Amino acid sequence: MAHELDDITAQTECPVCGRELTVSYKTLRLERVIECQGCGETIRPIDDTPIARIQKLIDDVGD
Repeated sequence: MAHELDDITAQTECPVCGRELTVSYKTLRLERVIECQGCGETIRPIDDTPIARIQKLIDDVGD
């Protein structure tokens, strides 16, 4: 099931410059780093969202 969700994206802000970044679930799942296009900072996003909340969002989209 994890691979089915890889195209889902989330938005977050760069902790250094505040630029909005788009991160795919695949990046989070594989614990990859991303580079901010604004300041060049290397960032390792950490998803600490409870799985129940993510499932609710997925269910809401499916309705």
